[in-house]
Amino acid sequence: MSGAAGALVGSADHGTTKGLYAKDPDGLEFEVCWLVPANLVDTDSTRGELDLEAEIARYGADTLGACARVPLS
Repeated sequence: MSGAAGALVGSADHGTTKGLYAKDPDGLEFEVCWLVPANLVDTDSTRGELDLEAEIARYGADTLGACARVPLS
């Protein structure tokens, strides 16, 4: 998995989280992680590399991650 700039270096589906791994211009690797809401966790799915297009189709742009509903105060 690699974007046009080559920054995207990997992905993972851990079931309860979905992660993208990338490198910044200095070569430092970082993860962008989405926590799946408990009521949407698929216990039957195969874990491994993230199928980003399938996840976008499944959850869409309006599904909030698990922590988005937790008050900050």
